[in-house]
Amino acid sequence: MSIQVEGKLDVGCKITSIDKGSLKGLYVVKMDCEKYHVEFDIIDTINIFNQEDNVKMIVSREKPSYTSNDFCAHGYIFYEKPEGDRILTQISLYGLIVKVYTEKGLIKDKIFNMMDHVYFCVK
Repeated sequence: MSIQVEGKLDVGCKITSIDKGSLKGLYVVKMDCEKYHVEFDIIDTINIFNQEDNVKMIVSREKPSYTSNDFCAHGYIFYEKPEGDRILTQISLYGLIVKVYTEKGLIKDKIFNMMDHVYFCVK
């Protein structure tokens, strides 16, 4: 079940791959989340995920509840542009980047606004 309302996106996802990033100790986690494709950076020392894990992704203006078994960070939505046949929305988590590919875009779809402060959690 997914929730998509103004200021909150809560969807089930499956981790499809975890690849080495371009910097030492950095990984890129890729997930398919219903109608969203998500890629996010994570440092190897805090990576808690495995390929094929079923997880839940939350992007929210409000701080969600979480435990030490979850990855949660906060940052800002800073970018949304067409990329091929999809719209790419990016969130900066103070250095780590989250890329959300959608048909309409999270800003254009009126879920979020440019420069919204958001929490990004994967549980």
